[in-house]
Amino acid sequence: MDDVIYQWVDPLIMGPTARLDLTTILEATGELKHFLDLGSACLRAEEPPSEEASEALIFALADELEDHLRAMRAAQGSATIDDLRVWTRAWIDERRKGFPEETPRG
Repeated sequence: MDDVIYQWVDPLIMGPTARLDLTTILEATGELKHFLDLGSACLRAEEPPSEEASEALIFALADELEDHLRAMRAAQGSATIDDLRVWTRAWIDERRKGFPEETPRG
């Protein structure tokens, strides 16, 4: 767990040119599935997008999430795993409000 914290904190300290390892953050916080579900909902809301448009949309979501996490960390001054989990889930939940809930299957 200390390796993950190091990966999260160090890039945040390095400034705006450093990229967060969102995959690691999403896996460690248990939010990867929720992020992918959000991406799927965004893709379903569009006309069937091309592969390039799909990739662009997912990367745009990742950039938005990264910006959100940076802003939250800057406002608080530090970030724990629990903070990242809460901030990530809040961002995902806010973005999901724009998409109708799917009906459960069978």
